[in-house]
Amino acid sequence: MILKIRSKNDYLLDILFKNPNTDYGLYFKTLKNGQIVGNAVNKHYYEVVFQDTKYSYLPEESNQIDYQSYCTPLSVLHICNELFTHILKSKDEFSQKPITWLDITQGKADTENCIIEIPSFYIDSNWFRNERFLPSKYFDGVKVEQQTNRIFKLTITAKSVFEAFNLLALVALFTHVTNEYRIHTYIDDQLAQKYGRILTNIENVPYFVFYLFIMKAVKSESQFKELKPLFEKYLEGNGLIANLVLKGTYLQRIHYIVNQLELDIPILDIGCGEFTYYKKMMAKEFKAPYYAVDQDSQFERLSENIARRYEEDNLIFYNSLEQFTSDEQVNILLTEVIEHNPREEADILIKKALSFNFNKLLITTPNVEFNQFYNMESEFRHDDHQFELTQKEFEELIESCIWNMENPEQYKVAFFQLGDSLNDIQPTQGCVIRKQ
Repeated sequence: MILKIRSKNDYLLDILFKNPNTDYGLYFKTLKNGQIVGNAVNKHYYEVVFQDTKYSYLPEESNQIDYQSYCTPLSVLHICNELFTHILKSKDEFSQKPITWLDITQGKADTENCIIEIPSFYIDSNWFRNERFLPSKYFDGVKVEQQTNRIFKLTITAKSVFEAFNLLALVALFTHVTNEYRIHTYIDDQLAQKYGRILTNIENVPYFVFYLFIMKAVKSESQFKELKPLFEKYLEGNGLIANLVLKGTYLQRIHYIVNQLELDIPILDIGCGEFTYYKKMMAKEFKAPYYAVDQDSQFERLSENIARRYEEDNLIFYNSLEQFTSDEQVNILLTEVIEHNPREEADILIKKALSFNFNKLLITTPNVEFNQFYNMESEFRHDDHQFELTQKEFEELIESCIWNMENPEQYKVAFFQLGDSLNDIQPTQGCVIRKQ
């Protein structure tokens, strides 16, 4: 593993706390089973080499070469922690700390662009897709070039040494926790706070990066409670009044809907997909019939396997909603479904659901107004969406469908929003319709 640090700043080595007149500019430190070597090449260029001896980052001892030691993002995090932890302090603490031998502060010294280059950086996740690396979408200073299948050259460019190292640490953390092949790092409260602080050290971080951090790096409610006010204050400084939630939009939706369903009332799940709600309800010892509908034939085969797993005969699968003919009262799920249909067919589907004998009808769909916070490159949130609605349009759609039914006064509607709130806009919207 090699880190190449360059800056035109004459104070580069002072900011790094590396004295070129000590040991001929060489610095040695043990890391796991290997050795870190820091080398002051000249006053504008410092490089770090990690030379491993045996299996610091690879558990399979049968391999002759521990290639992970030469490219894993985890070693980057460890190198930064061993050599440059003073640069990963809070922005104010870093800026105000004096460089005593120069009689100026680090903030006064750190005024030039900095480039950090890692020739071999391991990426094995869906964050690199279609020749695009996800962090590059949100940070202009992050660039990767593919060398071989999973080995990339990573280049970090920033306006200061401070920002370059904080951005490097953040990219390395994100890459490590999303790589398929990795050593699982337990992110404790101290580590979560550290990298949460690093995230807010960087300027102009978009909301979605905070969302990704909470989803990938925050592992407990206590960690989230510590970071929530810090993140919300940062976003407020960027013009976003935020109320962040621990569970992502997907988990928030599942939790909300499952808590709406009674254990003794059958369920009609329209567009059931991979039987997420069936699995959640069975975990709560649901015994009533569960009618699952999906046009995709692959889910019919999956339903047979799922039913065998739970050793119950309450899962009934249909390829078409027309096959459902029961008159018994059911709870109906129509979650993240209507947007996959042409607009006029979505109206028909909702009216069809309203015509059944139901206790509750739960509908959810994306709120298109939230898309502005995702830095999207397409009109809709997913490629297979036919349309997406504003909150007003969704409410008008539901009310229109109800008023076209016989005896519309028998339907009672409660609208809701789910997920992070930014300027009073949330990513998922829905309603619970009750039939009197």
